[in-house]
Amino acid sequence: MNKTVAAVLIMAVLFIYGCAQPPEAEQQPIEPEAAQEGNSQQTIENTTEAQEETQETITEKIHEPEKTTTEEIQKQEEVKTPEKPEEEAFQIFNASLTYPNAYNGPLYGTSEQVGGTGMDSYFELLDENGINYFIGMFAIFGEQEAGILTSDQNLGNVIQAAQRHPKRIIPFFNPGIGGEEIEEEGLLKTSLFGWYSDALVSSKAIAGDNFIMGLGEVETQEWSARHNGPKIMELVSLAQSNNINFMFHPVANKISDVEKMIEAYPNTVFLIHMYREDLDKSMPQLIKIMKEHDNLYYSIDAAHIMHIDGDVIYEFDSTNRQSSIQKFVSYYDSKEKIFVKNAIDDYKPLVEAVPDKVMWGTEIGPAYAFDPEVFNRAVKASRMVIAGFALEHQEGVAYKNALRVFGEGVVADKNIKVIDTSSWPYCTGSQISKCDGGCIFDEEESPEANRCLLRCTIPLGCVEKFEMDVG
Repeated sequence: MNKTVAAVLIMAVLFIYGCAQPPEAEQQPIEPEAAQEGNSQQTIENTTEAQEETQETITEKIHEPEKTTTEEIQKQEEVKTPEKPEEEAFQIFNASLTYPNAYNGPLYGTSEQVGGTGMDSYFELLDENGINYFIGMFAIFGEQEAGILTSDQNLGNVIQAAQRHPKRIIPFFNPGIGGEEIEEEGLLKTSLFGWYSDALVSSKAIAGDNFIMGLGEVETQEWSARHNGPKIMELVSLAQSNNINFMFHPVANKISDVEKMIEAYPNTVFLIHMYREDLDKSMPQLIKIMKEHDNLYYSIDAAHIMHIDGDVIYEFDSTNRQSSIQKFVSYYDSKEKIFVKNAIDDYKPLVEAVPDKVMWGTEIGPAYAFDPEVFNRAVKASRMVIAGFALEHQEGVAYKNALRVFGEGVVADKNIKVIDTSSWPYCTGSQISKCDGGCIFDEEESPEANRCLLRCTIPLGCVEKFEMDVG
């Protein structure tokens, strides 16, 4: 083989071998120094460009944070904070007990005396009668103390009820001492204001500023003092300074005092009810006052609807519960048409004159009256009376006026501890005597004595039996 052919074959083999390698594996031919310097420079430039590209990429990812205002930081924190679940809206409901020729829609009770029965059985009555909301006139006697709140009395009773039934209770309160006793013992001039003030301040500290919604019922009908006398106006001032409502019971010969009261406190909402005789005597003047002032409202109550020569429900109150129930039922069933007609005739002028300012309640106080046989009849009579008003006024009186003015009920903090005493027995006489011996105060009936007694009976696991007033 000549040299020319051999050279051609060697070149062909080298060419084929080079084409078979991947591009990345290609070997650069070895060149002189100048070429080597050029390659080094190119490599440096390529490396620099790659580094710059990498740096740009990093810079894009890790950039200097923009300046953030305090407001934006707060907004970011708000977003990070888990949102509280929205409170479930209260669904207004109708009664399961309905009657022919009666208003059968929802009700809002604006004058509810709640001390005569347990709250569980009371809500059963409310539910079947379609009473969605109620202003409860609870007894809270003087300063309240966390740690000894019990479900059977005072603030503990209100809190536990509101915890179990959110948005249904509008809590008002009074000391739980009747107007007659306050008058007889001169308490209006001595202890009454302090009891109200201490109860309100301590209740707010425990349950929050927006839990207690009013003072009342203030039984001014039993007092010799003028309705706008200085001691009563102190109580109104207490309500005004705490931005809560005021409920009281005026009489006909002091109706001018009512106007002076509401004019002195134009930003306070006043709620009243009256005996039928007092309403009849003062109707024209009352209507005038209500038309000229935005802060006075009237509650038509079942206890005053069932009226023939007096409020029937109180006339049958006695120490014999069953006898009271039987007498009331017999009387009601025989007289229903009479007192329903009379009530429509008496209340209709007020409703027609100020339809947006008249409400409804029960004002049922005696313990026997919370028996379903009695309570349900009282609501039935009320529904029949409401049906006697113009159709366009019925819902307003029944619930819409009160809902507009007083709103839905409160929501109680479920973390507030209330000792559930519903299953506890009554304390024995010897237990109470022993506790009383360690709770000696200048005034036997005082908030201090009551708190001392609670501190003694709670460890014993028993409750004091309260005597209900009769008549």
